[in-house]
Amino acid sequence: MYGWRARIGVLVPSGIITIEPEFNMTVPEGVTCHYHRFRFLGGGENKTVLKDLTTAVEYIADASELITHVHPSVVVMAGTGVSFIGGYGYDQMLIKKMQERNGNLPTTTTSTSVIAAFQCLGIKKVSIAMPYIEEVARAAVNFVQDNGISVINAKWLNKSGFDISLISGEALYHLAMEVDDPESDALFISCTALHTFELIEKLENDLKKPVITSNQATIWNVLRLAGIKDKINGYGQLLSGY
Repeated sequence: MYGWRARIGVLVPSGIITIEPEFNMTVPEGVTCHYHRFRFLGGGENKTVLKDLTTAVEYIADASELITHVHPSVVVMAGTGVSFIGGYGYDQMLIKKMQERNGNLPTTTTSTSVIAAFQCLGIKKVSIAMPYIEEVARAAVNFVQDNGISVINAKWLNKSGFDISLISGEALYHLAMEVDDPESDALFISCTALHTFELIEKLENDLKKPVITSNQATIWNVLRLAGIKDKINGYGQLLSGY
């Protein structure tokens, strides 16, 4: 039977194409990911992006109920901005709403997973590379800081919607190198729409510090919540060592 060790229910923002390929690269034998989309495009004018982020909660609860039809071991809402846009505690509110509809299954979000990764690695100070428009980027910085992590430096590309998925690995690598500060304990690349997995170990080798990305932290956290402790090589210290 597929998913004989664990089945992971993944709620995916409807305009993101990166989550399935990157998650499927990392799951060990006996673990399967099962995906359900909820409405979120996040494009257009700035006010449209912010409205999409804040109204996504209307669709997430329904999606959380439907994903239970595959009997998942754990449920995750795989969206960074969608889970931090409301500020400190917003991710926990989303988790509560999802659990009300999924029978109180172990449930998390991407932003929750990122903070858990920082805590697991003992990270106190980070630099953040982001694709977002300024309002969303500043909300990301505030969310991280309000969760007890100092943001030493942050840079963003003023992108939204499907344009984020088109950012090249080269552009993302250079953004990460530019934003890193020697005082940072780690580099965080935020956004589940970014293609990051091929960059993580290159950046860790060049920066000599952990690199956390949204998709990497999310799949790490849900595997651990599902009781899967396998060390997964090739995608950074978080998955290979913790």
